[in-house]
Amino acid sequence: MTDSSRSTLLPIASSARVRAAVGALMRRRPGRTAVVGVLFLAASALGIVMPACLGRIVDAVTTDAGFPAIAGWVAAAGAGAIGATVTMLWANRALTGLVQDALANLREDVFASAMRLPVSSVDDGESADLLSRVTGDVDAVAEAGGNVAPTLLSAGFAIAVSAAALAALDPWLALAGLASAPCYILATRAFLRRSRVVFREVRVREAARSQAVLEAVEGIETLTAFNEQEHALDRVRERAEGSIRMQIEGVQLTNRLFRWVNGGELVGLSAILATGFLLQSAGAVTVGMVTTAALLFHRLFGPIGQLIFGLDDIQRATIGLARLVGVIDLVSQEAHAQELDAARPVSAEIEVHDVTFLYPTTGRGIAEVTLTVDPGTTTALVGSSGSGKSTLARVVAGHHPPTSGSVHISSGAIPYYISQEVHQFRGTIADNLRLAAPDASDDEMVAVLHAVGADWAIDAMTQENDDERHPSDDAITSWDEGRIQQLAIARALLADPAVVILDEPTADVGLHHRDAVEDAITTLRSGRTAILIAHQLQQASTAEQIVVFADGRATQRGTHEQLVAADGPYRRSWLTQTQDTSAHPTQTRTPHEPEETENP
Repeated sequence: MTDSSRSTLLPIASSARVRAAVGALMRRRPGRTAVVGVLFLAASALGIVMPACLGRIVDAVTTDAGFPAIAGWVAAAGAGAIGATVTMLWANRALTGLVQDALANLREDVFASAMRLPVSSVDDGESADLLSRVTGDVDAVAEAGGNVAPTLLSAGFAIAVSAAALAALDPWLALAGLASAPCYILATRAFLRRSRVVFREVRVREAARSQAVLEAVEGIETLTAFNEQEHALDRVRERAEGSIRMQIEGVQLTNRLFRWVNGGELVGLSAILATGFLLQSAGAVTVGMVTTAALLFHRLFGPIGQLIFGLDDIQRATIGLARLVGVIDLVSQEAHAQELDAARPVSAEIEVHDVTFLYPTTGRGIAEVTLTVDPGTTTALVGSSGSGKSTLARVVAGHHPPTSGSVHISSGAIPYYISQEVHQFRGTIADNLRLAAPDASDDEMVAVLHAVGADWAIDAMTQENDDERHPSDDAITSWDEGRIQQLAIARALLADPAVVILDEPTADVGLHHRDAVEDAITTLRSGRTAILIAHQLQQASTAEQIVVFADGRATQRGTHEQLVAADGPYRRSWLTQTQDTSAHPTQTRTPHEPEETENP
C-alpha cells in the first residue's frame, strides 16, 4: 500500500468534535437520558446486595446464629438478585431505545449531508471513501450503539458502585484491591495509544480493498479487451493482503490486552485475600467481611473486562463516528449553489489546453491534455479503466477544477452531464421530465419523448393526466434501466444544452433496451457539441474524432478509419471486440462496462 492509497479525501472529525456531536444528540432527549442513568444506578446498587448478604451468611454460620437468621439473609440475597436483574433489563431496554433514536438522527444527518456534497469533494474512485462511510461506518456505529453501549454503561455503573461499597466496607481491603490498578492502567494506555491508529488503518484499507474488488468484477470486459486482467488481480491481491495484515495486528493488540487484564485480576484478588487474612487475624474484620470484599472485587472482573475489552468496539465506533461527523462537517464547509444558464447558445466549441488534474488521494488523473472539439461534433474518449477519459470529461463538465491548464467553452455554454448511473425520481413521468425544464408544456414533453423513442412514456403520461393525481409512495411504477435512461435523455433534450457530456450512458442498460437508448443518444448528439465516453468501440466509431487515453495522457487521436488503419491500442481493442461479437452473432452488443473510476 502506498501512502496515497492510505490517505482519504474526506475529512475525519477530531475527538472533541465527535464528543460534541454525541452530546448534541443526547441533549435532544434530556429526560430520557436522565431516566436511563437512574435505572443503571439502581441496578448496580441492587447488584451489591448479594455479596453483602453472602458475607452475613458466613458470619451467621461461624457464630451459630441459627437457621432463621441464615434463611433471612438467603431470602434477601435472592430478592436483591431478582431486583438487580429486572432493573437491569429495564435499563437496557430504555438505553437501547434512546441510542437507536439518536442513531436514526445521525444516519439521517449523514445521508442528507452526503447527498449535498459537491461532486469534486467525493468523486475520487481510488478510495471509495464516501461509500465506506455511509455503509461500513454507519453499521459499525449502529452495532456499537445497539450492543456495546448497554454493556459498557452497565459496566461503568457496576464498577463505580462496587468500588464505593468496597471502600465503605473497609478502606484497607479497598486499598489492597488497588494493587491491580497498574496492570489495568498500563494495559489500557498501551492499547489506546496504538489501537486508534490500527483500527483507523483497518477501515481505510478495507475501503481500498473493496474498491479494487468492485472494479475488477464490474470492469472485467474492459480489462479483458485491454489485456489488463493480471494487473487488476495483482491490485486486488495487494490490497487484500494489506487489509489482512492490519486486521491481524489488531487481533494481536487485543490479545496483549487480555493477558494484562487477567494478570490484574490475579494480583488484585490475591492482595485482598492476603490483606483480609492479616486483618481478620488481628480481629479488625470478620471472615464474612473478607468474604464480601472478595466477592465485591470478583464482581468487578466482569465489568472491568467488559469495559477494557469493549475498548476494541469503542475504538471502532469512535473512528466510525469521526468519519461520519467529518461528512456532516464537510457539507457546512463546502456547500454551495451553482446558477445554471437555461439559454442555449447557437454553437459551442470546447478547447482544452495543456490541462492537468490529479486526484488528491492518489496523485493520479490526467496530465498535459490538449484537445479541441469543434461545434456540433462528437469526440469519443476511449481507453481502459483508469486511463483518464472520465476524469477529463468531469474536468470539462466543471466537476473538478484543473490543477493546471485551462478549459474554455465558447459562448459561455454550460455542459449537460449524463452518467452511466440511472436514477428514477419520485412522481409522474412529467415530474421526472420537468426536473430539467420546470415550465415545459405537455406538448414539449411529448415531443422529446417521441424524439427518444419513448412512446411507452407518452401513453403512460396520458394515463397519469387522466388520473389527475400523482401516485402515492406505494403506487410508484418502477421502470427498468433502459426506460429510466430514455427519460434522462429526454430531460436533456428539454434542457436543450449546446454541450452534452455522455459518460458511458448505456453501461447499466440491458440488451433489450440498448438499441433504443443508443438511438436516443444519437438524437441528443445531433447538432450539439458532445463528448462521449465509450468502453464499447462500436459506440465510439460514429464520432467525428476519437481520442485514446492511457495513463492519464492522450496517446492516439483521429477518426475511426484512421485509428483502425494504424497499429496501436485502438486497433487491437477494435479487433478483439469485433471478434468477440462475431463469435456470438445473436448478441449484437456486448454487456456494459461500469463507470470508470480513474484507477490504475
